[in-house]
Amino acid sequence: MHFLLRTAAAVHLLACASIAAAAPSLDDIQNAPHQDWLTVSGVSHHFQPDRRDWREFNPGAGFERAFTGTPWVATAGYFRNSYDRNTFYAGARWMPLQAGPFRFGAFGLVGTGYPSPVLVIPTVSAEFGRVGANLVALPNLPGYSGYLGMQFRFALD
Repeated sequence: MHFLLRTAAAVHLLACASIAAAAPSLDDIQNAPHQDWLTVSGVSHHFQPDRRDWREFNPGAGFERAFTGTPWVATAGYFRNSYDRNTFYAGARWMPLQAGPFRFGAFGLVGTGYPSPVLVIPTVSAEFGRVGANLVALPNLPGYSGYLGMQFRFALD
């Protein structure tokens, strides 16, 4: 059990260190061309449904600003989470790997309504012209059910 907790903590620290090392400067962000997106939160599926009565319809809306030519996307918004609590969040998506319309990376967020206010979640994002989707996935962890979650994205400009 302690090995799993230490491993999970090490993975989170490594992800945070990678994100910090790859962070662009403030000048890079201010001068980068960007694309704005409306996000609509929607659904989740938990791998251990018997642990509690999970809410798997998660309505909400948010805003993303993708910085063209960088792996960075700023994000903020609201949704009703799987604990049936309000979640207000702000953070970034770091998506350094790309294969066709798919990008791979992680969300790093500060949010309300969860046992931990800091969330680092593996992410796959797909973009097809002016529409897209974000899929987050977290494996089962000690004391916590893993899940898949989906947001839909719509270009604003």
